[in-house]
Amino acid sequence: MRANFHGVAPTAGPVLFRACGSGPAPANRTLAMTDPRPMPIRRDDAVPVRLRPDLPTRAGVDADHPLARGLVEGSGPAISHLGDLAALLPEEAREIEIDSDATGPWMLAMLAALAERRGVPTPELRGALCNDPIASAFGAAAPAWSTGAAVDLAADALSWSGRVFPGLCGARLQVAATGDLTTAMAMAMALRSALALLAATARRDKIPHLRAAAQGIEFLLPGDTARHRAAGSTLAALWRQLLEERHGPGFARRDDLVAYRPATPRKKATAACDEPAPCAATLRAALERIEAADAQGPVPARSRSRATDPARAAARMAELARWRRERDGNAVQKSLLALREAAKRGINVMGPSVACAKAGVTTGEWAAAMAAALPAAEPRGLFGVKTATCLQPESAELMAVRDRLAQAARGFARPITLLVAQPGLDARLAPALPLLGAARACGVELRDPGPRALPNRIADAVLHDRPHALCFCLVSRQSAEMALDTLNVLDQAGFGTVPALGLADFEIAPKFERQLRERMTLRNTGDILVHDFLDDVASLVSLQRKASQ
Repeated sequence: MRANFHGVAPTAGPVLFRACGSGPAPANRTLAMTDPRPMPIRRDDAVPVRLRPDLPTRAGVDADHPLARGLVEGSGPAISHLGDLAALLPEEAREIEIDSDATGPWMLAMLAALAERRGVPTPELRGALCNDPIASAFGAAAPAWSTGAAVDLAADALSWSGRVFPGLCGARLQVAATGDLTTAMAMAMALRSALALLAATARRDKIPHLRAAAQGIEFLLPGDTARHRAAGSTLAALWRQLLEERHGPGFARRDDLVAYRPATPRKKATAACDEPAPCAATLRAALERIEAADAQGPVPARSRSRATDPARAAARMAELARWRRERDGNAVQKSLLALREAAKRGINVMGPSVACAKAGVTTGEWAAAMAAALPAAEPRGLFGVKTATCLQPESAELMAVRDRLAQAARGFARPITLLVAQPGLDARLAPALPLLGAARACGVELRDPGPRALPNRIADAVLHDRPHALCFCLVSRQSAEMALDTLNVLDQAGFGTVPALGLADFEIAPKFERQLRERMTLRNTGDILVHDFLDDVASLVSLQRKASQ
């Protein structure tokens, strides 16, 4: 059995990494899946390893951070430092696909440090860094730095990997047609990200490096049917045109620009309903609309609550504490200082990141250094709420809703105030935004303590803003648990009864659902109608008024 970084045999529990290929696994290696999707089709017999860490690692949070509570190794391994990666990655692994969202460049830097430690020439390593910085900025593991800074960081990884890992794709951009997103829009979003990467590279590197960076970009389509092949041909042709239009001629032609991931059985069953491949004109028009509107990435899939092992999480935190005690603290601080300086001055951060990995820097420390040096993430949340289009101005429905809210607020010296909190690590935009837009259209003031809020921060916002009611956007079990913690903090502070509404967008176990309903009005964002939501707000405000009398 393989030992972990302190010589302790891994326990049964969360899976570590995914290896794909034919044939049985070696007896001394545990091969497991972090993702049910097959790897892209290849023409050789290599056994690729798909490395997708848990949500805290992908978001740049160590296992002992409060925001990691209940999420450690829930959807993959917790990779906090070079020792973790060394324990996970078999020494014979040569083909590796890294899918780590905000911390993808850090995982690549640790891979380089590990290869040097093991004496593996980096040209022998192949695979890809699945790194779409724009799509990741709107996902659960969004970074703490701005989208522009994320694009620059991804461009650093792309340019650097072409020199250090010539056999590794520095930016594999996945075409994800989810929800209401058409295939053309999904392809256009991947193109937009690729163009942004090259534009960032052009600002920071010379033309020869730009052309080399372009060779490190590829696109991944979620299937291998004739329709997908046709879409891939259109995508490749338009990409070559865009390169010449925006950066001039001289770019080498790649026959393997587009990879195809075989569909899962569920996808195969629904393939008959898939739309036809878009033509070049349709794809170009979609790209122009996206670039003009600065649209966000693909809509994230609905969250599924995953059970985690508290004992295993505690063991991981103890191992992390031991790692910090045994490393050279001076070397850690010097490497982090060099990293921050490089980030501030716009120097490629991959070299300093490798030095950090060698010194024993953790994932959370690397992300904190980057966040301190780079522009902060753009405020989203309630700042992006617009007036709901589902309620027509001066309609009978809107007037009736306004009357109910006005009746609830009778006697108040200020408009109804709703504090909307999204606790926990998952940073996706709340699916409840249309409902909140409708509330704003009816005169309700919305207050927002910001994303990834911990219970104490939400409680402080309640004490400061004195809202008439609380609204929790619950996108995971962790966020729901922190909502309950927030209400407990308010109880302990003697704030009194705070009417609360929970808008859930994840699958809730029946026992936990009963616990939530004891403390708040619970609704499913996929089922509740706008008028029902506004009625709930009016009812909560009425309860608050009665409690205060």
